[in-house]
Amino acid sequence: MPGADRELKEIVRTPFLKTITVCLIAFSFVYANDITTSTIRLGVLKLETSGISAKASAELDDTLCNIISSLGFYKVYSHKKMEARLVQIKHEIPTDCRPLQCAIEIGERLDLDQILFGRIDRNKKSTEVSFSLVDVKSKVVVNTFSMQDTNRVLIERLLRIAIMRMHGMEFPEIQKVPAMCEQEIHNEKIFYAASGLCVGIGLLWAALNGGLFDSHITEQFDTRSLSNISSSTLQIPFFGRPTALGDAYVAAASDAYGVIYNPAGMAWVTGPEVATGYQYSFSMLNNVVASYVNKATNEIGFGECLLYSGDMDHLQNELHFISAYSYKFNHPFLLPRPVSVGVSVKLSTITSPESENATASQKTFEGGLDFGIMTELNDNIRLAGVLSDAPSIRKVNNTTTGSRYLEYDPMRLQIGGTFQPGSSTFLICQSQIPLFQDQYWAFSGGIEQALFRFFKLRLGLEKQIYLESPWLFTGGFGVKVDTKFLAGKYLVVDASYQYSTVEMFPSANASFKIGF
Repeated sequence: MPGADRELKEIVRTPFLKTITVCLIAFSFVYANDITTSTIRLGVLKLETSGISAKASAELDDTLCNIISSLGFYKVYSHKKMEARLVQIKHEIPTDCRPLQCAIEIGERLDLDQILFGRIDRNKKSTEVSFSLVDVKSKVVVNTFSMQDTNRVLIERLLRIAIMRMHGMEFPEIQKVPAMCEQEIHNEKIFYAASGLCVGIGLLWAALNGGLFDSHITEQFDTRSLSNISSSTLQIPFFGRPTALGDAYVAAASDAYGVIYNPAGMAWVTGPEVATGYQYSFSMLNNVVASYVNKATNEIGFGECLLYSGDMDHLQNELHFISAYSYKFNHPFLLPRPVSVGVSVKLSTITSPESENATASQKTFEGGLDFGIMTELNDNIRLAGVLSDAPSIRKVNNTTTGSRYLEYDPMRLQIGGTFQPGSSTFLICQSQIPLFQDQYWAFSGGIEQALFRFFKLRLGLEKQIYLESPWLFTGGFGVKVDTKFLAGKYLVVDASYQYSTVEMFPSANASFKIGF
């Protein structure tokens, strides 16, 4: 059968062999293509860094992408690639939103499966890294991981260890790097010093210029019968962003602007901020305000504020000292989200010097407390409330008539909320709930829209619910600039203008806010 064997071999060598080869190649191509399409499309946002230069931070972004690519089951899209793609479709990576919201929005626009974002904090004692992995379709965080090292491991190596541990993989130096839950904050000394200084100077100024210790009270007035009328300067809207949003800032008071709006917001600040502002109001008042906020611990936040108000003719001037404190319950009983409570101590000195144009000269001291609460329903919705002037007592010393009397300011209850469906749009609303018969309902709200990377446009509306009250229309803008190359982290410039339908009492605000 040698001839048959030779025939079989010839068949194998010619058409049969070619057919098998073609089939194998086609199968390999299909299999490889299936493997490629099943690879997870992962976007990697730029790392947030502290204590690291901008150049080193950019290099770490590239290093992180290389580490993730080496795992073998991700198709990695770097921050630069995502930014370039967004420009092509006439969008951009937001610069001012929560990481989770930015991740979901970017992932949806670029049709990605998952987004990774993280942070590196480095100081003289330790280096800490943390990562979160977001599933774009379900819009939830599917994995988080944090760890720290006492500067014994290079940052690049620390990133590799963190990524491998996050994916359940072992690493030779894994035992040297302990896991961590949250970066510890210890600014207690700054907290005590700032609060003590604000309250101390407020009391000293009141003693010297406000008649704090004057005795022989002749009368007492219960001004709650006029509870809808208030002469307190603290009820005038301040700072550019709050006033542009219709003065509806109770639920957004988690920054340096929020000290005079809701003390509960102090526990939600992300870091130290300083703000200053100027307001020209009622065609006669010059108001200047400055504030500072920071975290004392992970749960405690605080804010200090100094406010000056004076008229053009120097008939009266006011100096207000506000010290706000807040505590956040990160794991409240039976509640899925953190809840913060806060209190503000308000000390005010009002003086009217003797002059030809003044009808009376007086020294007034005013002290009061505000109580606030703030929580979140989810990553997009926040709720808050404030009970102001609970209590508030004003001690007036009329030096012209020699009379001394007390006034009790009425309490006010305000509740509000914010809704941020994405990184570009921000909605806010607020309502004053009557506590006395002659108090009126009041509603206000506003919208903030990001038009460009650094520019935001704002519109607001405010109205008390009774016939004679005017409609107040507000508008303004904000600009945020990255200042890491110079000082601090960012600079925010805000401006606003208020128009009344009775065409009286216009108000213009300009403010600056610096984050560190």
